[in-house]
Amino acid sequence: MKKWIVLIMTLLLATVVVACGDDNAEGNKGSNQEEQQEQGNTGKEGEKPQKVEITDKEKVSEDEVVASVNGEEIKGDRYNPTYSQLKITMGQYNQDVSDLDKLKEQTIDMLITQHLINTDAAKKGIEVTDKEVQKEFDKIKKENEDRLKTALEQFQMNEKQFKTMLKDNIITTEYTDKEFDVKVTDKEVKEYYNEIKEQSEEVAKLDDLEEQIKTRLEQEKASEQLQKRIDDLKKDAEIKTLL
Repeated sequence: MKKWIVLIMTLLLATVVVACGDDNAEGNKGSNQEEQQEQGNTGKEGEKPQKVEITDKEKVSEDEVVASVNGEEIKGDRYNPTYSQLKITMGQYNQDVSDLDKLKEQTIDMLITQHLINTDAAKKGIEVTDKEVQKEFDKIKKENEDRLKTALEQFQMNEKQFKTMLKDNIITTEYTDKEFDVKVTDKEVKEYYNEIKEQSEEVAKLDDLEEQIKTRLEQEKASEQLQKRIDDLKKDAEIKTLL
């Protein structure tokens, strides 16, 4: 599971990081940066990531209600680890993390988004049990125990919080697979490859990058469809921000 380290932010943080970050990483360069970021040793354009601290003032009590969605409460026990992950991840990309009010708003929006996904997934019969989560966690721990430990320390998260994020990720993945029909044509792959070649001549052959490009395009299309669904769910939901 090569990309397990980014599962805690794959969909929750994608919008924030892409919007704030530099979208110039393509082809082999993008792949190398991704692997480096999995290990937490690179930032924007290969720069050393900035050191990020989470102060006690930035945290809330675990039972404090930070938002509600259709009458269902979201509390500090979800807010604190998500806030930490957001701030630390943005720091890895060397993004500005000085605006704490903005970070707070983004964190709450991420929590609301995930809540809407989980709720709609449940309505459509998607259920992920604690047993399934534990099985996946055990697999991750067995294959990458040292990296798991590093990630937990890096994102200031305990195993329980990681499992919560893991469960969210599994639900989101199953929801996306079930709800959206994503197809990428050979023409789209070739066009994307040609765009990469225009930016840099030092690019591997199409045959070597074809699967990587196809996967990336599938992820982009799925993300677009998921975002549209989230926008629709937000329109129909009664949302209150209480922090």
